[in-house]
Amino acid sequence: MYTETDTAAESVSPVRKLRKSEGGLIKVFSFPQITIIVLLCVLVILMLVPILFMIVSSLKSNAQILGNFWGLPSPAKWNNYGAAFTSIWRYMVNSILYAVGASACVILLSSISGYIFAKKSFPGKELLFMMMLAMMMIPGVLTLIPSYVLYNNLGLTNTPWVIIIAGAAGGQIFGTFLCRSFMSGIPSELFEAARIDGASEIRVFFQIVIPLSLPILATLFIMQAVGVYNDYIWPLLTIRDSSLQVVAVGLTVFTKQFGITDMGTQFSAYAISSIPLILIFSFGMKYYIQGMTQGALKM
Repeated sequence: MYTETDTAAESVSPVRKLRKSEGGLIKVFSFPQITIIVLLCVLVILMLVPILFMIVSSLKSNAQILGNFWGLPSPAKWNNYGAAFTSIWRYMVNSILYAVGASACVILLSSISGYIFAKKSFPGKELLFMMMLAMMMIPGVLTLIPSYVLYNNLGLTNTPWVIIIAGAAGGQIFGTFLCRSFMSGIPSELFEAARIDGASEIRVFFQIVIPLSLPILATLFIMQAVGVYNDYIWPLLTIRDSSLQVVAVGLTVFTKQFGITDMGTQFSAYAISSIPLILIFSFGMKYYIQGMTQGALKM
């Protein structure tokens, strides 16, 4: 038999369940978590505002930019992109070729040196590795003039090789560090089994080490390619021929050609020059995140 107390308890139970569920929601979204979410949203907005402003301004004329700074383009000047692309396409092609060439050299050399430091034993290995890491502490600006004198004496200035070789040499130390940290986590039994089966050292490297290290190699390629593509000081110092110049310097030349009389075309050039970097991250983000997380865990 049900009593009045049982009936009252049953009638109150849904309210209690609701309160428990509300309490669960409050626990899930606590005040510190809400604060973090709000701060992250503010940071995302602050990061997106310059990009949105660049895109909107690229469709404006000078009168629209100066007269209505935050307003939408009316009408939109799509011909700004055609004029900008005509002026900077050669610089973009040069930057892409330099970035791909330097990044390929870094991947090849860093994977070999990282494998040697991770899986081979030779006298002075740790000392040599520490000396390489110590070179990362030297600011690049301190070696700028000596590097220029060296490349100039070698006859490499004002040639594509001065960008490719310098980019490969500059990213070699950090690339070796990443590859060594990642390859140290690969089981050595795989290499021993391959050698027992008669595999040569070259076959072990290209058929075992490289396929297992694709995430960190993709991460290294993206980081190096972005660094070479965005480099400004070294190409400005070593390249004099406009047909060999990179996009970072080409944008300043572009600005001097149009001045401040056509800021919409200038913003269009900035937007077009960012497309290769967006494509690199769009297609390589999965491997980039995977390589960074695995490399951090193995370090």
